[in-house]
Amino acid sequence: MVHRPWAFAGAPTLCLSPSIQAWQSHGDGSSRPAGVRNRIARAGVLTLRGFGLFLGAFTLIGLVGELRGRTMDVSLWWIDLRDVPALLRFGLLGSFGGLLVVWAIREAPGRRLRQATAVVCGLFALLAVRDTAQFMAVSGNGLVHSSLPVPFSLFVVVALSIVAVGTLRSGTPVAGGRARTWLGITAAVIAWAAVFPLAQMFFFGTTDYRRPADAAVIFGARVYANGAPSPLLADRIRTGVELYEAGLIPKLIMSGGDGADGFNEALVMRDVAVADGVDPMAVLVDPAGVTTEATVANSMALLTPSDGVAPRIMAVSQAYHLPRVQLSFATAGIDVLTVPATDPVPIGEMPLLVAREVPAFWVYYLRVCLG
Repeated sequence: MVHRPWAFAGAPTLCLSPSIQAWQSHGDGSSRPAGVRNRIARAGVLTLRGFGLFLGAFTLIGLVGELRGRTMDVSLWWIDLRDVPALLRFGLLGSFGGLLVVWAIREAPGRRLRQATAVVCGLFALLAVRDTAQFMAVSGNGLVHSSLPVPFSLFVVVALSIVAVGTLRSGTPVAGGRARTWLGITAAVIAWAAVFPLAQMFFFGTTDYRRPADAAVIFGARVYANGAPSPLLADRIRTGVELYEAGLIPKLIMSGGDGADGFNEALVMRDVAVADGVDPMAVLVDPAGVTTEATVANSMALLTPSDGVAPRIMAVSQAYHLPRVQLSFATAGIDVLTVPATDPVPIGEMPLLVAREVPAFWVYYLRVCLG
């Protein structure tokens, strides 16, 4: 519902002084600037519609990628439906994405559209409640180690519940005109597109899924001109060595390319790991891992499947990088176990790396699904 400005019945507006026109009573003894409640309500509606358009489009684009065989179960980014039969899962996600998109772009959604959208959002909110309970259970059993007290799925529950209620109250056009409405929705979509990868880094990226596996892939980073690994790379190597020493993996795959300072990252990573006590025979080297995608492809080529069964792989990098790492492995048909590298000393360039990863995530997501 869009709130209208209060007005004094029968009183000519022009007779009011500027200060009186700017402040009007709200019946509770308080005064607020005229139109503030309107602007807040309008911003809330546009934010909600932008969220619906973003999540609906994200879901439909992911389904296109799955149907083309380019990736696997993209819905895992926000909901876990792996136990639902494939045909039913596609039907549910397709209905969810389609209804959200149509509801978001309609100037005045009809009653049936609003009701259907509310029902499907409510259903997915309940599924997200299940995800929350399952995550808390496995976290309590020590199968995953999260640095946060609540999972991302709990925020999905809240967001979808708000959308479900909001759709039922969106039967009238948003005040302000069509052009301003679309400008607001577009701005909201852009904002949600920035928030989503950041949330994945903050929740998924910081969660440690370490457990017994066939190998751990350590992603390369800068090597200095003196041959020493940068703090970013040193932390990745140290985390990989910890996995090896804990007996969780028999092999380490060091992957990196030729750096600007003349050193190959993978070779330096191997030397550091061996110096730290890793058996040289347990270290596999990928000297051509110049991109995330190249590392995934080269690592898979280094591991021979056992009896046709895909190897279980852990991937080690910083939290900001792990969502794109997971997407890269999913494209190769591997449900990778991600382990965030431990950074005992704060890395000064981290804010820039995080900011760069936001567009990088979307470029790769769209290229995988639609390219």
